[in-house]
Amino acid sequence: MKKYEIPFNFDIELLNFLDENVDKGWIEFLFLSPFREDSSNARNHVENVKKNGWTYKVPETRSEYTKYIEEIYKRSYNLAVLLQEPTMLSKEKLDYYFKLGIKNFIVNNNDLALKIKNKNSNYQVVASITKTLSAAELAVNDYSMYDKIVLHFPFNRALSRLNDLPKKYNYTFLVNSYCSYSCKVAKDHWYSTYEEALKVICTKYLNKDKLVYIPPEYIKLFEPYAASFKLQGREYPTSILANEIYCYYKTCHNSMAGVIYNRLNPSNQEEYFNAAKDMSVVINPHSY
Repeated sequence: MKKYEIPFNFDIELLNFLDENVDKGWIEFLFLSPFREDSSNARNHVENVKKNGWTYKVPETRSEYTKYIEEIYKRSYNLAVLLQEPTMLSKEKLDYYFKLGIKNFIVNNNDLALKIKNKNSNYQVVASITKTLSAAELAVNDYSMYDKIVLHFPFNRALSRLNDLPKKYNYTFLVNSYCSYSCKVAKDHWYSTYEEALKVICTKYLNKDKLVYIPPEYIKLFEPYAASFKLQGREYPTSILANEIYCYYKTCHNSMAGVIYNRLNPSNQEEYFNAAKDMSVVINPHSY
C-alpha cells in the first residue's frame, strides 16, 4: 500500500472526518503551511481570501497555530510543515518547528534540507514540487539530502519516462492538481500575493487536454514508480477536500473530475498519460 500525504486546511472538522472515515495507516502525514510570519508558501495568495463561499483562514497567532499542532498530534497523525521559500530559513525560525515536535519537512532549499538532516538524520525531508526538478537535474545533481522528491507536474503525463529516472531516489506524485503540464507561470502563481495572483494568466482553462490530474482509478499505473502520493487542496473547504481524500482512499470515481473523465478512459490511458513524454523536462539524457 502506498501512503498519501494529506493537506490540512486548519479546520478541525477535517480531522473529525479523517478519524471517522480513513485508516491512519493510509496517511503518511498531514502537511500544513508554516506560521504566516515565518515563510511564504505556494498558497499565500489565497490565505484569508473568500472564494466560493469559503475562506481559507490561517492562524493569526503562534498560540493558535500551536493548538492546531497539538490537536493533530493528540489524534495520532504524523505532521509535516511546508517550508517552500527558496531562501534559507533562520535558525530561530527552524528551531520553533523543532520545538513543536515536527519531524517531517517539505522544503525547497538544499542547504535547508541538509541543515534539518544534520539536526537529526531521522527527520524526513521531502523536496517540494516547487523545486520543479527535471529528469536531467535528477540524473546529474545530488539530492541525497532528501528522503523523497515530489515530481514536477509534467511527469504525471509522461508515464513511459518514469522508468528512466534515477533509482536512488524515492518519488512522490502530486495527483489531484488541475494544473497544465505545459504551464510556464506556476512559480509566478506560487510566490504571489492575492493581488499579484489575479494578474497571472492561468492557462489550465485553455488547455484542458493537458491537465495533470490522475484520477483514483488510474493511480495503479503510477504505483510501481511511487514511494507515496500527495494530495493538494489545503485551501479547499472541508466538504470538497474530504470528498477528494475519500475518493483516493477508496479508489473510486470522483464525480468532481468530469473534465478529466471526459478525455480519459481505459482504452486511451497509455496515450493519455504519455502526452508529455517528449517534453525536455521529463527526458533523462543519461538514461541508457
